[in-house]
Amino acid sequence: MKKIISLLILAAMLCALAPALAQDILYTGSVTKAMTIREKKSTSARKLGSVEAGESIDILDYGKEWTKVEKDGQTGYVLTKNVINLASANRYSDADDAQYLGVASKELTIRQTQSKSALKMQTLEAGETVYILELGKEWHQVVKNGVQGYVLADPITGLQGASEETVVPDEYVTAPAFEAYYSAMADVNLSIRRDKDENSRLLGTVYQDEYVDVMSTDGQWAHVRKKDAEGYVRANHLRYYKRYDPFGPFIPGTVWYPYAAHVLEDTTIYSEETGEELRTATPGSIMAVSAFCDDMSVTLPYDRITGRIYSTANLDLEPVKLWPEAQMGDLIAVFSTYYDPVQNTQEQIGRLHNIMQGVERLNNVIIPAGEKFYFNDYCAPYTASNGYQEGPIINYVSSDKLGYGGGICQVSTTLYNAILQIPIEVIKQQVHSSYGIEYAPLDFDAAVGNGNIDLRLRNVLPYDVRLVLQAENGVLTVLVYRAS
Repeated sequence: MKKIISLLILAAMLCALAPALAQDILYTGSVTKAMTIREKKSTSARKLGSVEAGESIDILDYGKEWTKVEKDGQTGYVLTKNVINLASANRYSDADDAQYLGVASKELTIRQTQSKSALKMQTLEAGETVYILELGKEWHQVVKNGVQGYVLADPITGLQGASEETVVPDEYVTAPAFEAYYSAMADVNLSIRRDKDENSRLLGTVYQDEYVDVMSTDGQWAHVRKKDAEGYVRANHLRYYKRYDPFGPFIPGTVWYPYAAHVLEDTTIYSEETGEELRTATPGSIMAVSAFCDDMSVTLPYDRITGRIYSTANLDLEPVKLWPEAQMGDLIAVFSTYYDPVQNTQEQIGRLHNIMQGVERLNNVIIPAGEKFYFNDYCAPYTASNGYQEGPIINYVSSDKLGYGGGICQVSTTLYNAILQIPIEVIKQQVHSSYGIEYAPLDFDAAVGNGNIDLRLRNVLPYDVRLVLQAENGVLTVLVYRAS
């Protein structure tokens, strides 16, 4: 009798423990086709039930070949290859657990471990947001529908922190897809390197005098592409940048000048570097100004150096408006160059005469929206019969250093540097030589002359522009206004 009672007590205890011994549900999922639930991991094992295509199931264990499921109180196995849409049974938010976010650039498989042969846990569709728990060089640990796994790192783009406090480490910042904003010419043979390092892998060569597509430059290295070779070259050996899109970034070296300074009283310009006096600007002069300084002085471009004016009370500053915000009559660009205000020799007199010819012919010219502007249409031919005198010219093919129109190139160069600051397409422009000219930054001059030597532009702005030119006591300034 005691033995029977003991057996009954044991049975009762086992019944009481049965719910506690039941296996936890790890995931939920669905199936791609109707399947049989088997008693064991075998297609010949006893049938316990079935599940229809698209039907949801509770998953107790997810295996490489067989998945352990529970349905209608029956526990058995189905083929893993037909199980999809894994989701944590706890239903927590992927976004709450994620440290970083990314985007799948193509369809990707989430694996159970960091191996291409590891068990497939999930699938990421192309363009799908990826919730990342931990970053890795080859594999990122991710979570989808509460199911954690690993995915190849390279196809994940657009990495960002999942919160404002989380910053993506520099080594994981994905470089943007290459987009050519400029072309530029190499002045020596340049090696294209994989990274910004002279010792990194060689990808190709840009040969001397060859043009190459450029995306960006940080001053030391330029991000370039030549055919299939995309990498970095030394930026100091790239010259003669041309902008592909007038609405794109400024070509390297271009400066936007926010003010035109109208001189009210005699004002001294000093060298920013040495402090020496450069010249005195007289009342009526107009100069492009680059910046206000903490001491209320202003800086300005002066030939190939930077000048500074301390007596800002002597200046009336006309602001330059950003071109999209400009209203009728607003100034949208300005640039100045300088020449010798003292005219003693016939060469100096002729040069200033030719500058004034350009100023008078171009002053108040309107370039309608969508229309072209050819400098030589207004100023050429450069002959005595067209009103020009002899002045100094740059001539590398003969000993003749005087020519009719000598000095007119300072007008075209000043105009060129002004329009570089706004979306005006440069159809044609050429430098005088690789040495440049002293009154403009290197590679930023625009030669004009008889024949095909011309500065040609197209106004791609949505409104007309008006050119205003002034040459006053050694200061030549081009101002560009919104005309309509």
